[in-house]
Amino acid sequence: MNKAVIFENKENRKDTIISACVFLSGFSCFAQLYYFQPLLPDLAREFALSASQSSLAVSFSTLGMVFGLIATMFIADRIPRKTLISIGLLASSVFSVAASFSPVFWLLILLSAAKGFLLAGATSVSMAYIGEEVSDRNKARIMALYIAGNALGGMGGRFISSWIGAVSDWRIASVSIGLLCAVFALLFLIFSPKSTHFTPKKESLHTLVVSNLQLITSKSLVPFYLTGGLILGVFVSLYNYMGFYLIKEPFNLPEYSIHYIYLMYIFGMFGSIATVRLTRRRTPFCILKTMLLISAGSILLLYVAHFLLIAIGLAIFTFNFFVVHVLCNRIVSDYDLSKRSVTISIYLLTYYLGSSLLGWATGILLDIFGWRYFLAGLIGIVLLNYTIVTLGIKRIEKK
Repeated sequence: MNKAVIFENKENRKDTIISACVFLSGFSCFAQLYYFQPLLPDLAREFALSASQSSLAVSFSTLGMVFGLIATMFIADRIPRKTLISIGLLASSVFSVAASFSPVFWLLILLSAAKGFLLAGATSVSMAYIGEEVSDRNKARIMALYIAGNALGGMGGRFISSWIGAVSDWRIASVSIGLLCAVFALLFLIFSPKSTHFTPKKESLHTLVVSNLQLITSKSLVPFYLTGGLILGVFVSLYNYMGFYLIKEPFNLPEYSIHYIYLMYIFGMFGSIATVRLTRRRTPFCILKTMLLISAGSILLLYVAHFLLIAIGLAIFTFNFFVVHVLCNRIVSDYDLSKRSVTISIYLLTYYLGSSLLGWATGILLDIFGWRYFLAGLIGIVLLNYTIVTLGIKRIEKK
């Protein structure tokens, strides 16, 4: 066996280990970030809250992520990727467990915000870790696998917490997710390869602020930053309030059955993996526009009071959401390779800010005007998103 073959085999083994580790990291991040979503009716009942008020348990997690991402932009290129991911995963799981024992709601949302803040470090540099440590031939596949891990974590966290909450209570569900993610964090710490291709960058605060401001205000990137925030805001809104809708007339579904909704995340996994094949046939810009239009159409299905059509509409939207997320992630991460962790952090900042603000604000729309106006608001946001992407593409094509 010649040296080239030995080197290739060694690279493949390393890539396989990294793919498994980042899958666990993605699972842990998204499971912790959103596991309160199916428990919102339980929180509303225990703490005497409205639907929009209970959603703050999710919104504060993602708001904490936003502030964490701002901090991460200034330290991400100074700390080895593995170290930052490991610290974020381990520390956040402690706060997830702590939130389970909150006697009052304001303490729960503060602990959720702290959890989100810590998860920001792991989330923002995972793509950079893949980009630096994985061989070029496996990079696209492993990035898609990482986002599939996000999808499975989002589904698994919600499904597990909903199921345990149904047979026990929300506190036991929260503790269970925290402990599970702590185990995943330890597995990542033990088995993930060191950041061998990472070179710390020591820049002055002035240099960092100036360069980062240029990336934040880049006319080429702003449309894709906004797209991530808007589409996630719609996605989170649907899953935040679907349970409140289905336990009432005309469905009257028992609360223990609501966790099956989160099996729709399987379509998100398919979407993230299918993106690689889709981009072989069409440009990312063409796919983005198509997915946004189909997403608006899928929400129309939710107007029909028939569970099968609601499930189909939710499945289509979930598939499309992950395709859009993968494409936007790839576009911003490839814009400036020397600033990959910064552009990803900016993208994720707007991504989670959209989740926090829209996930809460659309709940107010639901509380005041009802389900139909709530859906109309979501369709309006998706169509606005389509307009932003279209204008952004035209700007890029003129250059």
